[in-house]
Amino acid sequence: MSSKHKRSESVGGSPSTSRRAEEESPSSYSMWYSRYGSNEAEGGDLEGGEMERDMEATLTACVTRLGRGGQKEARRGCFKWRASKETAAALREEGFAPLADQPPTDGSLEFKYLVDDMMRVVYEGAGVKKIARYNEQKLVRYGWMKRKVYRTTFLASSYGWLQIFFLYGLTGFVAAMVFTLLKAVGANDRTVESLQSGLEISSTIEIFVAFLLGSFIKKTIDIWWELRHDTLQQLMNVIADMCLRMAIYFPGKDYEDRHARETIMRYGILSLALLFQDAKKVDIWKKRQARGCGVLNLDHLQRDKLLTSREAALLHNVPAKSQMCWVWISSLFTKWCLDGRLPDPLGNQNSMLQYSEEARNAISTILAQLTMQFPLSYSYLIVFFCKVYMGTLAVEAGVTAGSSLLQGQTNYATLLTKCFALTVSPIVYQGLLELKERVSNPFRNNMQDYSLKMFHARLRNECTGFFKCAMEPPYTTPEDPEPSRLPPQFIERQVNTAMYDFDVY
Repeated sequence: MSSKHKRSESVGGSPSTSRRAEEESPSSYSMWYSRYGSNEAEGGDLEGGEMERDMEATLTACVTRLGRGGQKEARRGCFKWRASKETAAALREEGFAPLADQPPTDGSLEFKYLVDDMMRVVYEGAGVKKIARYNEQKLVRYGWMKRKVYRTTFLASSYGWLQIFFLYGLTGFVAAMVFTLLKAVGANDRTVESLQSGLEISSTIEIFVAFLLGSFIKKTIDIWWELRHDTLQQLMNVIADMCLRMAIYFPGKDYEDRHARETIMRYGILSLALLFQDAKKVDIWKKRQARGCGVLNLDHLQRDKLLTSREAALLHNVPAKSQMCWVWISSLFTKWCLDGRLPDPLGNQNSMLQYSEEARNAISTILAQLTMQFPLSYSYLIVFFCKVYMGTLAVEAGVTAGSSLLQGQTNYATLLTKCFALTVSPIVYQGLLELKERVSNPFRNNMQDYSLKMFHARLRNECTGFFKCAMEPPYTTPEDPEPSRLPPQFIERQVNTAMYDFDVY
């Protein structure tokens, strides 16, 4: 199997290691989509026993990696995929995703794209994985109970549960204090009942917090939506539009035409990749974190063949690298116009400069949206009152519990209501705060952030499709296989004689 279909090796035979290796080994049915998941209409049908041979090899490799202690788990995990031809055929039909989302077939981009009935996940390397799309129909029915879905949400955060644990600890402390004080002053039943019925501070704070937090979240979601569907999509539209023009102007199969159109496509995708790198730097606070995210060098872009070593040297210590690519594109089009490689060179020069300006403006707008935060005092006010509201719920629950103990008969209905609110409200309010923080910069390495590999694959597949269709349009025949193209021209300028005073000479 090619490198893009391999997984990192696991060693050891402990049960936890074996389970992890079984989950992450190539025996997982979703892994096979990267090679076998397409339907027959898109070329996913294999001939002969190729799949079965690969599955047999997978079993052998799986057993070898896990060692003697994990062989049973490996065989149990792999056996179900090699039982019969029917199983192999069913496996072939398990995963499906649009052809545009899959890794390019020319091997120019390598990543694992795993698909099951709940979500499509892109493994970008270095432990980074992104959700490309999830199945909303299953989510609203029973998918919300699946562990892999739960693990992508705030509910998987240890901080959220620690906060609830702390609030219950505060409740217990307040209950003990209330019980001690009321007993010390000799409070009667009327005092206790008035204390329980009149303690409704949280309801007042809740209205204020809900109003502030609602507008806070709505504005952030609006910015996120605009970021994806306006500015970022505008950048990708410009890249695709330029590649469409390149497909028409350079439709030949020779090296010059192929190099010209692929260079523009490469520079366009490079600007997108550098935008992700520039955007990640916005929320990196330590050099160790920067090194882990790979934003201190351009090596990964050279490995992806988006950047040459000379181009990397030219970008060294240059700020806003993602915008510099459009200077290269504009300059390259200027050279082609002067070299007589384009039809209507002056018109094309103006059009391409306009494209470059639109792309640069989109990049600049994206970075401006990411770097501009809400005022600290505004954000602090919302976070502060959310925490005050949670603390108030804990105090109210503690007062109810402590006073009930003094009465000798617990008011279970009120106490359970307070405890329910104390459990659910922190999850909701802290979850919304965490949601706001996560969507404020969707270019990072969180699982629900934008996937650069997916955008790269979509752009490359789309632009490569332009090039292929332009090289072989439907009107070509074996007798006349060449696609139509406008003849290139040199720039012609008319001299305005009124600009010169010939009487001087």
